[in-house]
Amino acid sequence: MNEDAAGPTETTIRRMGLRSGGWIGYDEEAVFVHRDDEAVKIYLDRVAGISLEPVEWDMAIMSVLLLGVGAYVGATRNLPVGVAFSAIGLWSLYRTYRKRYELVVHVDDEPKPVGVHPTHPSECRDRLATVLRDHGGGSEPA
Repeated sequence: MNEDAAGPTETTIRRMGLRSGGWIGYDEEAVFVHRDDEAVKIYLDRVAGISLEPVEWDMAIMSVLLLGVGAYVGATRNLPVGVAFSAIGLWSLYRTYRKRYELVVHVDDEPKPVGVHPTHPSECRDRLATVLRDHGGGSEPA
């Protein structure tokens, strides 16, 4: 509930869940991110744009290469070292998969954007883009 000069007013926050717990939401004036250990409020005027990153390609390629090197080393040189490289490659590939479809909110005058992983990433991006477009705020970065 917000207070202004005319008295108390109510605001409705529309929420969407995050895969890691918590939620991302919006109302007429801000975007809210609520995770286990943090709560962030980003005013729509400060949003420079939003983007949806399907996967971190550099990490995915590195993970596959590490897995391949581990398989090669294990088959031709040293089995324990090859298994270790392959295990690290699999672990890295799993982490990259878990971080797929990151919704990134770019904020003016902030060095690092806010990134979240919504349960329904495309729908979340479309809703936030509509809110930003209606507000006259940020756009999607190229």
